Amino acid sequence: MLGIFSWRRLHGKDDHRVSITAASIRGEVRNRVWDYLQLAAISTVMIWAGLSLFFGGVYRRSVLANNINVYIVDLDGGAVGTNVTRMVLDTAVTPSTPVWLQNHDLNSVDAVKAWVQHSGWGALVVNPGASARLESALAGADHYNASASMTLIESTGRQVVAEMLYVSSALTTTAQAVARQYAQIQVTNFQATDDPAQQQPNYAALIHPVGFVTVDVAPAGFTMSPVMSTFGYLAILLSIIGVLIMWKMTSFPFFARVRFCDLALMWPVLLLGLALVLSFYQALAFLAFRGPNFNSQALTYTTATFFKFWFTGTAVAFSLGLWLFNWFLHLTPQLMALPSICTVIPNVLSTVSTFELAPKFYRIMYAMPFYNGSSLILYILTGAHPTIGRNVGVLVAEIVAMTALLTLSIWIRQICVLRGISDAHGWFHGSRYYHSHIPYYKDVRADAEHQAESLPPRRAGVEIVDYDDDGVSLTTGNLGV
Repeated sequence: MLGIFSWRRLHGKDDHRVSITAASIRGEVRNRVWDYLQLAAISTVMIWAGLSLFFGGVYRRSVLANNINVYIVDLDGGAVGTNVTRMVLDTAVTPSTPVWLQNHDLNSVDAVKAWVQHSGWGALVVNPGASARLESALAGADHYNASASMTLIESTGRQVVAEMLYVSSALTTTAQAVARQYAQIQVTNFQATDDPAQQQPNYAALIHPVGFVTVDVAPAGFTMSPVMSTFGYLAILLSIIGVLIMWKMTSFPFFARVRFCDLALMWPVLLLGLALVLSFYQALAFLAFRGPNFNSQALTYTTATFFKFWFTGTAVAFSLGLWLFNWFLHLTPQLMALPSICTVIPNVLSTVSTFELAPKFYRIMYAMPFYNGSSLILYILTGAHPTIGRNVGVLVAEIVAMTALLTLSIWIRQICVLRGISDAHGWFHGSRYYHSHIPYYKDVRADAEHQAESLPPRRAGVEIVDYDDDGVSLTTGNLGV
């Protein structure tokens, strides 16, 4: 079989061909060089567009962390609560750390947990009775658990990367600093006292007066979660792009011969079917691999969870497919990668970062299908930060808007095809690559006008031909009556 590639079989085939430096094709080579330089310029724009979109969103992330608020909640009301609150609020504010605020409206640890899970980033809680337990230990009580003094409450299910990089570290670092500072003050005060009753304290409480435990009310920090939805949707999107390009390149006969209303219905239905199939595979993949890397604290994975995954992925894929197909129908081949890059990069960025850690321009991430789909997935898995109405509303609105826009795009594309304005590949009339068997409408009009001008002039009036042989004459008025 490999013999068909043998040079012996090509003997003499090059005899009628010329060198690439031959004068006879110099004009064609010049055109190709110019086209390749244009492609290089377009590629330069595309790569810088992609790099700028991504690095612009993460470049100042570490100096925008103070856009995130974390809270101190004093449920103790005693000396420990007052001192810890003061130390926390006196923490130096830097651009790379969240801002500490105090919340006076919550009155129990469970209430703080529910609030953080629903809308907060994190909180440091001074537990009820912390002052009384410490005073008892300093008076000589044998048992003292310093970790019962404070509770750090976080919710990694809100946004995994931001929680792990900034919120969790801020809570832990501040709590450790408070514990050290409180111990130093307490030891200093003990050394300065002359009260004999204070000379036999619980030394563990003296040296380590306050500690903490960490509670993640919506755990999502397991191995797959930061990238699960991101790469699932990315795989779907990249798979769709190839299909959309193929549809664009092979749809010319449809636009030339099929009714507009049929086309306007066919493409959205095909896209919806493709989105259903690909998102079904994504849901199956997560179902298959969730076992060894799935945190036991996450919400129970049920049959309903599978369908929620499936249809969320379908909405994301359908909206993006509609969006890209609108672009592909009208762009020439050398520009088709540009909307793909400008779609993929912001969508990926919206799931690995959050708009609080990006410049204001990146609040467009609220509209990204990846962002809304990932937010829904994290809520399905963890119950954190429920924004279901907004996420579903944005996806549905995008699907409706993109479907309406695609209907208009199909109408415009069909007009361009039927009038010979663009060809099967998307090249427009006037391009050296343009080739369509449908004549350009202006050429047709010009040909018609030329033919009309070449016809002999028509004589005015009516010519009467009268035959005298039958005795009837229109000229004399003899009608034979």
